[in-house]
Amino acid sequence: MKVYLRSRRWALGYGLVLALFTAVPYALAWQSQGAAWRFSGFLLGVEDGNSYLAKMLLGANGLWLFRPPYTTWPIASLPVFLPYIGLGKLAAGAALHLQLAVLFHLARLAGVVAVTLATYDFAALFLAEERGRRWAVVLATAGAGLGWLLAPWKRLSWAGPLCFYSPETYGFLAALLLPHLLWARALLLWILRRALLAAPARLEWRAGVLTALLAWLHPLELLPLVAVLAAWSGGAVFWAWRRGGKAAAGRAWRRYARRAGPALVVAVAAAGGYALLAATNAYLRVWSAQNLIPSPPPWQYVLAYGWLLPLVWWGRRRWQRGGWRKALPLVWVLLFPLLVYAPLTVQRRLADGVWTAWAVLAAAGLAEAARRWGRTRGRRLAWGVLGVAVVPNVLVLAGALGVAFRHAPPVFLPQAEVAAFQALRAQAASGDGVLAAYATGNALPAWAPVRVIAGLGPESPHLEAQEAALRRFFSPDASDAWRRTFLRENGLRWVFWGPAERALGGWDPHQAGFLCLRYEREGYAFWEVCR
Repeated sequence: MKVYLRSRRWALGYGLVLALFTAVPYALAWQSQGAAWRFSGFLLGVEDGNSYLAKMLLGANGLWLFRPPYTTWPIASLPVFLPYIGLGKLAAGAALHLQLAVLFHLARLAGVVAVTLATYDFAALFLAEERGRRWAVVLATAGAGLGWLLAPWKRLSWAGPLCFYSPETYGFLAALLLPHLLWARALLLWILRRALLAAPARLEWRAGVLTALLAWLHPLELLPLVAVLAAWSGGAVFWAWRRGGKAAAGRAWRRYARRAGPALVVAVAAAGGYALLAATNAYLRVWSAQNLIPSPPPWQYVLAYGWLLPLVWWGRRRWQRGGWRKALPLVWVLLFPLLVYAPLTVQRRLADGVWTAWAVLAAAGLAEAARRWGRTRGRRLAWGVLGVAVVPNVLVLAGALGVAFRHAPPVFLPQAEVAAFQALRAQAASGDGVLAAYATGNALPAWAPVRVIAGLGPESPHLEAQEAALRRFFSPDASDAWRRTFLRENGLRWVFWGPAERALGGWDPHQAGFLCLRYEREGYAFWEVCR
């Protein structure tokens, strides 16, 4: 390990600097929270962030498997989100929410360094010049495309520029937000690197071990891994057949089976197991149906990646001279449209990692341009491309810094609400059902190990129906008999009442004879169903 890190000093140093940049907004937010407001731990993607802390809280409370916090369905524990549950076991005692949030971000910062090292390792397979490797790493981790230019025209930008909401499309948003995505991307690149480096006569078992770790960490990442490895290996066999017939194809098949076979076998087996679980579990079937992450129109990806096509074209001779082993980034880029428009509910997620392949191809093009036009012109072009690429992420970082000082939900929670959450944690049993509005229900399981019926789109089954039921529950027109039946049928032991719940309707829980008041302070209260 020491020898490896010594040879990667630049990548390690750059990774640490990048991690520091992404840590600054969060540190400032914690510093600014004050006595009246508490920082949620997240500046962007707060709903998803709360859900990850809720999963970590399960581990802190002794669970080893996933128990969905955003539904009160009677569901058997599931072998998913295990890394977050395991990470939560490192927290205990007082200030538990703060501990969980800090652990989350420490894992994220370590992931920034890991993905930087993995990106450098991957680039080193294709780029001989140190300058080109470093350029590719910076572009892959801190750069983005041109979609941000359409931000003022909402109709043209569809759901918004990808650089502002899609952590799988580029690298910087993942570095700012999601540890599991960073570690999964690092493993994906290391697995591909092992497959490319493997000796032709030796089985690459280490790639298989890394793939098993990837399956435990982020199963969805197995899909692009299988697609890229299968296309690259199959293309090698086909190319050998075209050039040398059956005998050459047979030799190529055996060679690439040793290189990519272990990773493919493990990935297909693990992906098949998760697919079977998702198909046979009622909760996961509903979750999959609600977890809609479609890809934007193709022209959005043209703006995201297409502007690098001139550089990729200039570097084509390098790929032609490198043989099939060096064709993997090009195979990945060509395969990308099939991945992101596959008939799956999680289309956009399958773009993960392809930006690294684009960066490597573009770096090769820059090296060819420098050879033709001279080093000075090539260097100016390289800096110009990076200058354009980092603009959207500078805007993202500036936005995060602005949010860090803006005391407002959901990034910050009123101290009175946090006190009510903590009081409920002290009185409720782990897994108790709590009736609360969607906004409350999203944050509450991150502070107390309880369950709600509405709090996160994909993980709250039949969310629209549940939100309609919540509006009816807090409406003065509903009968107490209906309310009691609803609470019983949904396994709800507690009723939470704060500003979000009062906004749903004018019913006052103080009037309910079947509820016993357990806490009331500064506009927040909760009752236990006791009659």
